[in-house]
Amino acid sequence: MTAPETPKGFAEEPQKPYSSRIREELLRKPPRFERLRVGDGGRVVIPAAMREEMGIKPGDDLVAHVENGELRLISHQMALTRVQEEMAKYKKPGESVVDEFLAERRAMWGEE
Repeated sequence: MTAPETPKGFAEEPQKPYSSRIREELLRKPPRFERLRVGDGGRVVIPAAMREEMGIKPGDDLVAHVENGELRLISHQMALTRVQEEMAKYKKPGESVVDEFLAERRAMWGEE
């Protein structure tokens, strides 16, 4: 009795049909990690998918800092949003910091 013959090479599994939807889906997902090369003058190019995920475009300002030997980049807008979220916990409901500031200045200038 002989063993059944197992297909070899490409015959092992038939090729799955091409789906452009899957390709588009994969291209929209930014890579979690990307190997980048430092160019002349310390320049690093951020891949398009990562720029899109960060919500940045050419000409935008970034905030950079080194933490535990890692370079971290965030958009200026994201940095501002984070500061606003952090400071929001110190604001009391119904309190207007701007109105208080203006009242203090007016009192200081003798307008009230």
